[in-house]
Amino acid sequence: MAYRLMPRLETDRFKEREPKVDDKKTEIVRKIRALDIIKDPQWLEKPDEPVPLWVMFDAIIQLLERLDPPHRPYD
Repeated sequence: MAYRLMPRLETDRFKEREPKVDDKKTEIVRKIRALDIIKDPQWLEKPDEPVPLWVMFDAIIQLLERLDPPHRPYD
């Protein structure tokens, strides 16, 4: 049984739409720095390294506190 392959032009067209992985990581790190979510440069310089759970929780807590500050008045 013979399989039909997509023409090369079709696969190239889809690849052009997807951002490269390195570009995507660079953009994410840029946004993290701009939003001041993670301040430790050690984590920002190594986007492929696994981070400890406390680093992720710290980032999540910072985001939640920005959305709903703990010391905001009720009025």
